[in-house]
Amino acid sequence: MRFLRGKAQPEDQPVRGQRARAAVARFAPVVGSGVSAQWDATMAAHAGAEAFHAELARLTEPSAAVGVTELERLLGVLGALLDHFGEEPMGNTYYPFKAAEVIELYCRMATGDLPDDAPVPLPEWVERFAGHVDRQLAQSGIDLGRPQYFTNLEASLASEERALTGRDDAHFRRLLDQARAAGAEYAGALTSALRGRAPE
Repeated sequence: MRFLRGKAQPEDQPVRGQRARAAVARFAPVVGSGVSAQWDATMAAHAGAEAFHAELARLTEPSAAVGVTELERLLGVLGALLDHFGEEPMGNTYYPFKAAEVIELYCRMATGDLPDDAPVPLPEWVERFAGHVDRQLAQSGIDLGRPQYFTNLEASLASEERALTGRDDAHFRRLLDQARAAGAEYAGALTSALRGRAPE
């Protein structure tokens, strides 16, 4: 999934960057969740894997200096990982792959590489991922207390994103906290749901 470079308006670049960092906070735990032996082996064999995970963690720190340069560097690593698979994988590997893909899309949105009129809007990619997780939980008999748990969670976080200003304020820090909590929930729920699935 690659898009021609668009152009992020300078005045909303800080907001786009904050949205990307919130996405890293909630989807990076799935990337490193250990639910797929195939994905983990690919990561382990990738040069700079340790630095990659360290950078993902750094981006979720409220005080971290993050600009287009840092996001483009992350995009380079993500692109290489996703291209290694060639096509969307099946089985457990689907989840860390799609989580990495969503992070890539958010970073492209922040750097201006993802056109605002892309064929599939970014919110729809997120909704698809959350819906897929919800269906996996239902198939595995895991009840998190309400139907479509992650679909509803993403809708709530999207509402919080719309209030971002691009400033390092209390709202942004609270959103990062919420995103980190969501990431832990994603990783925990998928680990439980996939525990009984046969290895790839």
